[in-house]
Amino acid sequence: MKPFITLDISATGQKVLRLQCENIETENISKYVQDLSVVAYSMPTGHSFQAAWIFRLIFSNGASLEFSSACTMVVGWQEAGSLNIQLIDQEANEKLAIDAVLVRVEIPPFRVTSLVKLVYEDKNFRSECGIAIGGGNEEEIVVATGISPGSVSISVPFSTSPFEPEFSVSECSRELL
Repeated sequence: MKPFITLDISATGQKVLRLQCENIETENISKYVQDLSVVAYSMPTGHSFQAAWIFRLIFSNGASLEFSSACTMVVGWQEAGSLNIQLIDQEANEKLAIDAVLVRVEIPPFRVTSLVKLVYEDKNFRSECGIAIGGGNEEEIVVATGISPGSVSISVPFSTSPFEPEFSVSECSRELL
């Protein structure tokens, strides 16, 4: 995954920071995870839901989605993040050397019922900065660009850790994937 991306420019002159996906097309993510359950997560030792440079959600089929963020200069000194998502199938999951530095934590199954991308927009730029994965009982897992460049911040129903996304989720629109 690239830590910095090339910007697209909209017809109105906004810089557009899209989700960067590897091993899956953006429009197929929702179809892929629909009706699966998240059964575990992993991140490097010492990282937290507040700020992780690599975060994986592991699904009931053995595959995972790995999250990080890209950081891009958008206006003068201002940087903005967009979300990177990589699909890692079960076979690749078992072979990746990086798993040696990631700590896997099992969780009660979280059945995926919906998936939306979070979009922050102002007059200068539009950033696809996160995703929200809906489950039962109106619970959701949110993975969004973090305050520290390159990091993600995660909100999960089973933790009270601080959630500190780069852009407030209440200021983001939600768009179907």
